Amino acid sequence: MSMDSSRRILMASSADDVFTAICGGTTVYPAAMPNQYAAIRVTNRDGITPGSIREITYGHAISGLVSRATEEITRIDHTSRTIESRFKPDGAFVGRFFRSASLVVKVEPLSMNDGPNRPGSTVVWTLTYASDFNGGLNLNMFQDAIAEGFRTLDVYLRSP
Repeated sequence: MSMDSSRRILMASSADDVFTAICGGTTVYPAAMPNQYAAIRVTNRDGITPGSIREITYGHAISGLVSRATEEITRIDHTSRTIESRFKPDGAFVGRFFRSASLVVKVEPLSMNDGPNRPGSTVVWTLTYASDFNGGLNLNMFQDAIAEGFRTLDVYLRSP
């Protein structure tokens, strides 16, 4: 059975800045979030086009949830600021429960409905996964770690 888990994260940074950082995640993430991302290594292609494969080693802040993962970029759309990938976590809490997983990250600019002249963006992060774990999987800790990572990235992008 396939299940979805989604989270919306409000960012002060512009949608273009956030999406550019996500695309440059192999260098930006470890610099912005060294406690969460120890290293990201590209093993196929350039790391951001479909077919690219990135090996992620997580830092001590989330190593209890997931220690390593392989991510394959399956689709990227710069116009809609959307990136999709297949995600395979290895070891730790999350890796024991996923049979398969895919991620969709979409960055949306804030609209006039969010407040007049309000800068910023929203990151919509969706995980679709299959698990052999009976009763589903409570991903609150994992979602919280992802949301905190995006908030940290936001601070990094706005720092001088």
